[in-house]
Amino acid sequence: MPVYDLVIHCGHCGGEHPLQMRIYIVDVVERTQSIAELFRGRTEPPQVSAIKRHTALCLKTGKRFKLEDDERVFLVPASFFSSA
Repeated sequence: MPVYDLVIHCGHCGGEHPLQMRIYIVDVVERTQSIAELFRGRTEPPQVSAIKRHTALCLKTGKRFKLEDDERVFLVPASFFSSA
C-alpha cells in the first residue's frame, strides 16, 4: 500500500512545512496533491479525517494552527523526503 508524507501550505508565512505524519492509502498519487483534490466527491478514509484534529507549527513565526483546510494539506510520496 502506498505511503505518503503530509505537508501543509502555511497561511502565516506562505511556505510549506512537513507535518511529521505519514499515512497509508490505497490511492496512488502521481504528483503532489491536496487531500481535498484527491478525495473530492467521495468519502475520505478515517486516517485522513483524523488529521483535522491535529495542529501544525509554522516554522518561521512559531504560531500553531489547526489543520482544518483540506486544500492546504498535501500528500507527498514518502520517497520524496527519504535520503538516498
